[in-house]
Amino acid sequence: MCYKGSIAAEQRRIEDRVSRNFKKKTQFLPSYNIDAFANSDIYIVTQDEPDLIQKGVWGLVPDWKKNDPGGFLSGKQYTNNARGEDLFKTRSYKDHVINERCWIIFDGFFEPHYYTSKIQQPYYCYIPKKEIFTEREVFVIAGIYSKIKDTYYVSLVTTEANDFFSEVHNKQKRMPLVLDTQLREKWISKDQSKSVILDLVKEGFTSEEFRAHPVSNQLYKGSNSESTILPIEPYTPQSLF
Repeated sequence: MCYKGSIAAEQRRIEDRVSRNFKKKTQFLPSYNIDAFANSDIYIVTQDEPDLIQKGVWGLVPDWKKNDPGGFLSGKQYTNNARGEDLFKTRSYKDHVINERCWIIFDGFFEPHYYTSKIQQPYYCYIPKKEIFTEREVFVIAGIYSKIKDTYYVSLVTTEANDFFSEVHNKQKRMPLVLDTQLREKWISKDQSKSVILDLVKEGFTSEEFRAHPVSNQLYKGSNSESTILPIEPYTPQSLF
């Protein structure tokens, strides 16, 4: 599952990478630690306004709670992630899949790696643009949303981990559905059938190569500086002797 991400690239680079401009009055604020559990703002491109980048709230509010979105989110419903395989089965998501799909724009995200059942360390995952992690690609993750008044509420779509992410996220073995560049327009195209959407969930993950490195647990304390994504040494068990 994915509950923390980053988007710290320059605004111009983001716009170039996704071939869209930010919506007027949408202020871009770079972040190294976007927290799903805080229902943070994320930057999205939606099916109903597919030519613009704008803000959404991380955490989908289903139609049956549209009269009280704040109450729903404060109730810890955890609609931050939506299992792609179950999109058409899950009560909170199934009414939003056909006409309310989106991109979520990140340049990295964090996954926990478990050394024991109780000891884990966060890893920062990204697509390198050059040999150093500070130069990394902007990418888009598949999402679904609800729109209440003028606010978008968004869930990130996950799928079964590939070999690389099975090693990183080695407990639950899930990964965000990072869309292949050749397929991402298809995700937000109108009039897609259920079978096409499920095929994208299954086969749409990017062909670009990811890398990952361990980072400090300061991530979980709300750190939001560039040091949040700096590599550190992997955890090593303490010797008894």
